[in-house]
Amino acid sequence: MDKLLSIVIPTYNAEKFLDKGLSTFILDDEDKMNKLEVLIVNDGTPDNSVAVAQKFVDKYPDTFKIINKENGGHGSAINEGVKHVTAKFFKCVDADDWVITKNLEKLMDALEKSDADVVLSSYVDYDISTKKYTKRDIVNRDPNKDRIYTLKEIMDIWPDIFNGVQYHGILYKTDFYTSQNYELSEGIFYEDQEYATMPACMAKTVQLVEEEVYVYRVGDVNQSIAAENQLKRLPHFHQVIDSMLRYEEKLAQCPDPEGAKLFWAKKTSMFIGSYYQVALIKSPDKKKYRRVVEQTNNKIQAKSPYMYGCVKNKYKVFTLFNKMHMSDEFYNSKFSKFLFDIKRIWKLDKKVYY
Repeated sequence: MDKLLSIVIPTYNAEKFLDKGLSTFILDDEDKMNKLEVLIVNDGTPDNSVAVAQKFVDKYPDTFKIINKENGGHGSAINEGVKHVTAKFFKCVDADDWVITKNLEKLMDALEKSDADVVLSSYVDYDISTKKYTKRDIVNRDPNKDRIYTLKEIMDIWPDIFNGVQYHGILYKTDFYTSQNYELSEGIFYEDQEYATMPACMAKTVQLVEEEVYVYRVGDVNQSIAAENQLKRLPHFHQVIDSMLRYEEKLAQCPDPEGAKLFWAKKTSMFIGSYYQVALIKSPDKKKYRRVVEQTNNKIQAKSPYMYGCVKNKYKVFTLFNKMHMSDEFYNSKFSKFLFDIKRIWKLDKKVYY
């Protein structure tokens, strides 16, 4: 039977999480189970992740498969995994995360009728310290829930679909993705921003599925999003920013050039904004990275005047916060919502892509 959906799972040091995650891909519906493919990409892991995965392969050999490779990082594992995908669509799920099984089945129902290049869905954050689940929903306000959108139309409803264009919400039609021959950066963190941005710029068609499918585990100090790790990996931010800026020259070749530019600009400016927050707000030493960020901003201006126009006011505001010694805790708990409410007035982002 032809596969409908492949799940690519980059796996490294995930032994204690993998059993929980893989078990959520065991479906009660036998027909759907036969149409599901789960590819566990062993990225040269030194622990017993492969042994955990092998139990699922032994029991469900038509669904679960292990792909072995030398260690190359998260992006490398995705690049390799995509080469082995046989289904019409594919989605990436990290090895320490999982899915909501019943909603995965609903997603597959939608995919049965879909031919969209990109499909966006809701997801859930799970905080391991508070045991709290937080929904990150998308909203499809069209009465026709099967409606197909253009990229420009997606940008017109950005507040409704913002969560879906994150790594945890996006999935691709396989031949659409592979035809681009896009290789994610390898050996670094944050390349998931590339995965959820550049290939999507080429989309002619986008579909929305409102169910929360992915459960994203947060609150682990070892995660790449932990503040201390982010500060150590500022060079990784720089590499991803460079990759995203280089893509600007391809936007004119996209099927929907206007929508693609708006999408690329929004996603890239948001990632640069996250970089400003890490270097200027999360750092305990408020002076330490100020010069580094200034140099990065100068490079942005030289490489992409358009993007510089998108982020220059953000840069000024975050620099002001830095000089005020604003803490990350205060920024996240008190100021970020206020900033979100007034940023149109302050024009922190180019009006063109709101």
